[in-house]
Amino acid sequence: MRDYHGPMLNRWHRLSLQVKITLIIICIVGLSAVTTEWLEARSIQHTVEDNVRDAALAVGRSVDQNVTSLAQLSNREARTKELEKILATLPDLLSIVLYEFPPEPGESPLPITSVGPTELPRQEGAPDLVKRVREERKSLIDYADRTNTHRVFLAAPIFLKSAVVGVTYAEFSTLQMDEALESLRQASRTRRLLTGLAIVVAINLFLYFKVHRPVKRLLTAVESVSRGTMTSVVPVEEQDELGELAGTFNDMVRKIREATHDNTQLTESLRAMNDSLQLKVSEATAEVLQKNRALAHTNDLLSAAQRDAARAQRLSAIGQVAATVAHKIGTPLTALSGHIQLMAEDSTLGTESRQRLQTVEAQIERTSKIIQDLLLYARKPEPVRSPLDLNACVAESLALFQPEFDRRRIALVTEWSHQLEKVEADAQQLQEVFNSLIENALDAMPAGGTL
Repeated sequence: MRDYHGPMLNRWHRLSLQVKITLIIICIVGLSAVTTEWLEARSIQHTVEDNVRDAALAVGRSVDQNVTSLAQLSNREARTKELEKILATLPDLLSIVLYEFPPEPGESPLPITSVGPTELPRQEGAPDLVKRVREERKSLIDYADRTNTHRVFLAAPIFLKSAVVGVTYAEFSTLQMDEALESLRQASRTRRLLTGLAIVVAINLFLYFKVHRPVKRLLTAVESVSRGTMTSVVPVEEQDELGELAGTFNDMVRKIREATHDNTQLTESLRAMNDSLQLKVSEATAEVLQKNRALAHTNDLLSAAQRDAARAQRLSAIGQVAATVAHKIGTPLTALSGHIQLMAEDSTLGTESRQRLQTVEAQIERTSKIIQDLLLYARKPEPVRSPLDLNACVAESLALFQPEFDRRRIALVTEWSHQLEKVEADAQQLQEVFNSLIENALDAMPAGGTL
């Protein structure tokens, strides 16, 4: 089976508040009208039944009071006149039949006389309602056919000395009463419909002007505020709860507007303060940077001055040491140089010895040059650059260390490049560089090897 509750609830939730209230009012008014009509119909029904019962019982009592003996009950002519008189006084009475019970209980009642258009089967064969009276000994009324035939049937017992000797059977018409009742029902139904419609319209008008329209204005203002419009104002027309709500909303919007304005001013003030602070920080930073650069320059100058002072002190000390060394070593070197020159003049020296003497003399000159350079370094000499042949400079250094190579059993392997051009350099300083490299290589090969 399909579940219709979910879609119905969804449709109900999508309805507006006014439509929901209108539907609820219609349901309440409709339920009230249906309940009122049902109660009114029940009341009228009981009233009609009571009236019919009273009339029917009156007929039964009238016949019962006029019968004082069986002879009177059996007097057909007298009973007929009496029944005709009763029929004439009651317009709703259709017919009356008078029955007599035989002495034996099991026999059927016998009709004595009748008045009105009573059907023959009812005269010849007594209805069940008549037979039940003898057993129940009280008046019985049958409303079963009232809805279809608009008739009510009465069976009232006739007592003689506390014994039921006969029955008065009467048929009453409720057609006029039912028609009048139906007219009353229609009029009442129309009156209730118009009254309900007027109530619904009145309540809806009241709800529209007093509830729906103020709530709609409030919702419109809330939507406007949610979009950022802080100038929305809800008119306060009444001093009820909705008016109080509208006033509270207006106060809230006013406070939000004031708070927003204050926040905007505070934001602008903070932005201006921030800009001013950034400007001051930038100026201070620039000033600090300038002072830092000046301080760095001052530090550089101070460091340079300190270095110059220290260098001057070192050079002064080196100059003193160099002068002492030059004096102490220069004299022996001069003597050695003189002896070597004398030995070189000996004609008996061989070529190899003469070359060795030349090498020794060259190193003595080199040593003298180193001492002179040391003295010059103490006085900050400038390098003397001249075109140099790198192969010749390296060969001179190797010739200087050849005896050391032989002593340490180091095999010297040379590969000369004849495409090198001369370079501008100080011969003495470059010679010292190559000598330092060769000394480092010798220190790295204490057990001999190949260089």
